[in-house]
Amino acid sequence: MSPSPAPILRSLRILTLLASLAMMAGTSARADSDTPLEKQMQILARGMRQLSTGIADPAKQQENIALLESLRKAVADSKSLDPQKTAAVKPVDRDAFLEAYRNELDKLAQIFTDSEAALKAGSYDQAKSLLNGVAPVKKEGHSRFKQD
Repeated sequence: MSPSPAPILRSLRILTLLASLAMMAGTSARADSDTPLEKQMQILARGMRQLSTGIADPAKQQENIALLESLRKAVADSKSLDPQKTAAVKPVDRDAFLEAYRNELDKLAQIFTDSEAALKAGSYDQAKSLLNGVAPVKKEGHSRFKQD
């Protein structure tokens, strides 16, 4: 006689549940360890993903305008926060480092402002083109200001 599959299935379900709980706990612990600046950057990343798929859709104009406003707020909130890398900068260079950091954020805010104006004018292709300018600003900012 072969053993009943019920105990094996029950064991597999328990193992699956435990694995799921362990993954959720790891994700939760990671989210709790994010700095305030990392949380603002996550808002920016999520918003950019949403805009990349719907910026040219006239039916989403108001939604995209609201999203751009929230991205500008995340940038403004980020300006009051210092990157972790600031601690590694010599005190004599710190003011210049932070000024450069805030200037990069100003560039980002301007792109969002210009994109919003284009959307309001119904220039969806222009808004999409303007948002393409985010990638180089992000790359430059991360290379200069993000902790390795």
